[in-house]
Amino acid sequence: MLRIHPFRFVGLALIAAAVSLLAVLALHSPAAAGSPNLVEISVGVNPSDPEPSPSDLEPTTLTIEGAASRSVSYDGTIARFTISVLRPTVLEAVSAGNRAATAIADSVVEHCTTDEPEDADHTTAPTCISPNGLQTTGISIREEFDWTEQGRVSQGFRYENGLSIAIRGTGFAGGLVDLVITAGGDLVRFDGLGFTTSRRAEIERLALLDAIDDAQATADSIADHMGYEIVRIVELTPISAPTPYPAAEEARALAADDAGFAPTPVFGGSESITSRVRMVFELRPAPAD
Repeated sequence: MLRIHPFRFVGLALIAAAVSLLAVLALHSPAAAGSPNLVEISVGVNPSDPEPSPSDLEPTTLTIEGAASRSVSYDGTIARFTISVLRPTVLEAVSAGNRAATAIADSVVEHCTTDEPEDADHTTAPTCISPNGLQTTGISIREEFDWTEQGRVSQGFRYENGLSIAIRGTGFAGGLVDLVITAGGDLVRFDGLGFTTSRRAEIERLALLDAIDDAQATADSIADHMGYEIVRIVELTPISAPTPYPAAEEARALAADDAGFAPTPVFGGSESITSRVRMVFELRPAPAD
């Protein structure tokens, strides 16, 4: 006769109940229900998963900045002046300034031509060739004050008339400065002399092509050193640079009297124009020999 101890029967019943409870919890747990908080860690590689293709991988890229410079000679001059007059009244200031401006304009018309004559003799002294003539850059009138023991005192009215004139070549640059200052007298302030080139756009393009060649050569050298080859150019972007202002001569005090006046020497030269480019290359390992 098989006899089961009552305490053993109770123990078996408790174990069975615990197993059933765990099964229910497993079926209704967040992990079993596909919760987004579930973290799965896989060890090893599933043979059924396809291997990633080269197109699925991030490409290897190389970014290079190239630069190149070319020199170009100046073939133009720009001179800038200001007629500055201080007088007790607005009418007096404007009248004196206008007389100086008219004298300068008359002198420019007398000595400068609008085009180079066909029979020009280039062995003689350079002439003033100004296709655009004299130009006004700005006019202003303001009252000026000074502080004294009695307080702020009006010094009068300041009239200023900005002028500029562009000429061909650089040979007559010094003569242009002398011409304007002589005509305007003590009321003229020389603001500066700049040089220009009509071939700037052309030289910038040529320098840009040189910069591209520079970047390409550098990329080829780096890729070859690393055991890679260039697949294609991903990006090519010219890097804009601020256009340098033409070199300006500092104004010097000039005596306008005939006895002590000396011509202004000016020496035109050349300018170095630099272009830059950024290029991005896609690389891949070079095939084994």
